[in-house]
Amino acid sequence: MSVKSKFCVGLFLSATISSTVLADGTWEVLSVADGVTGANINGVKNAVWVPNQFNNPVIDANGIVTFRSQIAGPGITNTGATANHIVVVRGAGAPWTVVLRNNAGVPGNVPADALISRTASPNNSIPSTNINLTGDGGSIVSAYMAGPGITAGTNDTAQWFIPSSGSPVLLAQGRDICPGTAGAQYPANMTAATGTRVNNAGESLFAMTLSGGDTVTANNSAIVMIRSGPDALIVRKGDVAPGFAPLTITPDSFGMFLNGTNYLFSGKLVGSGITTANDSVYCTNAFATGPYRIFAREGDPIPGLKGLTIANTSSLTFVQNPISADGTITFVATLGGSATAVNNGAVMTERNGVFSILIRKGDAIPGITDSSDPNFNGKVFSSPNSSGQTVNNNGLYAFQGIFMNPDGSSISSPAPATYVGARKADGTLFTICRQTDPVPGLAGWSFSSLNGSTSICASDNGCVVFLGSIVKNDGSETGAALMAWDEVGGLRMLAKQSSLAASPFTPTGDTIFTGTPINQLTLIGSTGNNGSGQSTGFSSSGWLVLRAGDTTNQFYSIARIRVEPGASCPADLNGDGLVDSADLGALLSGWGTASPDLDGNGTVDSADLGTLLSAWGQCN
Repeated sequence: MSVKSKFCVGLFLSATISSTVLADGTWEVLSVADGVTGANINGVKNAVWVPNQFNNPVIDANGIVTFRSQIAGPGITNTGATANHIVVVRGAGAPWTVVLRNNAGVPGNVPADALISRTASPNNSIPSTNINLTGDGGSIVSAYMAGPGITAGTNDTAQWFIPSSGSPVLLAQGRDICPGTAGAQYPANMTAATGTRVNNAGESLFAMTLSGGDTVTANNSAIVMIRSGPDALIVRKGDVAPGFAPLTITPDSFGMFLNGTNYLFSGKLVGSGITTANDSVYCTNAFATGPYRIFAREGDPIPGLKGLTIANTSSLTFVQNPISADGTITFVATLGGSATAVNNGAVMTERNGVFSILIRKGDAIPGITDSSDPNFNGKVFSSPNSSGQTVNNNGLYAFQGIFMNPDGSSISSPAPATYVGARKADGTLFTICRQTDPVPGLAGWSFSSLNGSTSICASDNGCVVFLGSIVKNDGSETGAALMAWDEVGGLRMLAKQSSLAASPFTPTGDTIFTGTPINQLTLIGSTGNNGSGQSTGFSSSGWLVLRAGDTTNQFYSIARIRVEPGASCPADLNGDGLVDSADLGALLSGWGTASPDLDGNGTVDSADLGTLLSAWGQCN
């Protein structure tokens, strides 16, 4: 492989990336980490991004990106108590605005004169977990501190809300008093965790262990709504369970979700007659007459679905972003009662006590059950991958699915057994792509197993984005394709990472991100959530952000693109609704390369030019 120098990479990015376009929009490379290219941060001179230190970026509905990284350069050190090499920045590209920096003042100077610092381990002063984003561009960040009145290991951690406009607000600090208690204290560590759920008001759900005050073993954990005003105690261990008195509840420290004012959490019942077969409960405040209601319990009958129970052999699992703005909850349940081995699983919804089944084990799948291909014909739905499913605020359910034989037996290898599908709010099912299908826009490649972490995301405008494993048909290369789908525009490829299948595992993927072929794409799916109930990597309005990398040459980047529904005019390369001279220029600039390839043969050539000229004018 021809390797570009770091100097040439910088020239490539500044000269050509703006003309690299796709039907959905234009890939914009916002930052490059190669150890040479300037970071261009307001107030920080001569800094460069340290390679392979970009953490997952997040993006809001307006395309504004926030991310954490390390920097290097004159006056920047990464050791000792004065380390100042970690930053959280925000913007739509350079110059970036600093949100946090170690050994700089805390947001809003609250607590007064405190610094972002951790003498014991400076590299961890700003946690590397995802930034927690609100739907309108605010963020909740957390860090360790030092300064007047701050004691390490006691009150040296905090969370702040940084609104999209206005002044930062201190939300919580280690050893704050928990509301609704007699002096019980928050834990010393109040740094926000990966996947913390945040709403547009800058509120977040936080599970914690309590100490001090009235705390005893029977009430030493809680879930609290952390916010700029007085915090609110949602539930405390030992509270009487609504509708199940005198049983009490112990909240789980995981599985909390928030969308607007609606929240969702799980817990365990404690008391007489409770066993591991009937102790798990699932709670929400949506349509509750009190603070919250228990909407499901393992082992209990499912209202409205005669003969079916939530099996006591398994708990519910939630999809990504499982509670919508209208209070609808989407979950996966193992079914008991009259269910058999061939139909004892379902993806379901609950809204104000009404349960519905979206898709059930044993159901026919369009494009699979009725396929003429013997690899698929007659196969039925088995289950979704537990982490590969999501739902948007308009009821579109997108999932990574597994199918089986009608008798319930698994598909024998090497026959394909995985696919990506979607279900509209009106009940219509779609098969988006199947294992072994050809990859659109990538001649000679097919999808390999789609059972794994696809980081599937869905915007409120009906677009689905996911990473799918791919393989070259001759077996010489493997990788992953970043795919987009909507009902009108269909399935299309946005980007590709790949490497040779045999050592040396040389990158062979797209060159639009670093100037060299990439072998790494990171899309945020289930690990982030914003105030509109959607992924922090793919906004409700269709802005997508990701990390890309060439790990062989140590070049890394952060890039964004706008994914639009109805991208059925592939020759409209800049997405302005017209096929005109701008699109022609973009195609000619990519002549002889792999992008923008309109017919999927792997090369921009005369056939692509003919396709563009035949579509000249207004897109239909």
